[in-house]
Amino acid sequence: MAAGGASLIGAAVFSVLIMSSLGDPMPLCSDCETLCRTNCTAEAEANCANYCNNTQATAGHCEGCMGAYFGQHCNPECLKNCSNGCKRKVLPTPLCSDCDTVCSTKCDEELQTTCSEYCDFSRSGLADCQRQLFKRCNAEGTCCSSDGTCTCDCETEARKQCVGVSDNSNNCEVCKRSQFDQDCHPTCNTDCNSNCKKEKGCRGHA
Repeated sequence: MAAGGASLIGAAVFSVLIMSSLGDPMPLCSDCETLCRTNCTAEAEANCANYCNNTQATAGHCEGCMGAYFGQHCNPECLKNCSNGCKRKVLPTPLCSDCDTVCSTKCDEELQTTCSEYCDFSRSGLADCQRQLFKRCNAEGTCCSSDGTCTCDCETEARKQCVGVSDNSNNCEVCKRSQFDQDCHPTCNTDCNSNCKKEKGCRGHA
């Protein structure tokens, strides 16, 4: 209930907080994904503190709260606001022979943002598993006794116990590849070839 209330309060002031938290009122569009991830991770941690700082909370409550706040509310709204208010890099007109390379680079950058739901490791099941087990290990003194004697390392133990949990890398590649092949690259290539500079001094003319 506390987390839900905080979400409602956050929604009321969200549009004001997003751009001010980004610092520059006109950030580069290429920076939106990084800026929003940083901003929303911090907001999610604050919003879900009641779950994430409570060692007695049911396993998964922290991750569920953070994932919902980040993925369903904060990050999509931040990316939308940032994309609407950002400035794009003005690139020099490319040579026609460079269009394929230019478009590959452009689409790779754009799809990191578009597919962030799948490509952000911090939001994967593996990251959630490791985070939860690391906290539990420290809270319960699994590796270290009260006198400071340690027989294991909580970070290593968390990694071992979470082997096999998805890190979302397959879903990330599927998302990026499908949008790259079907939309982004063909559209970019068409636009580029319509506006590029022809190389001068080409051979082959009589």
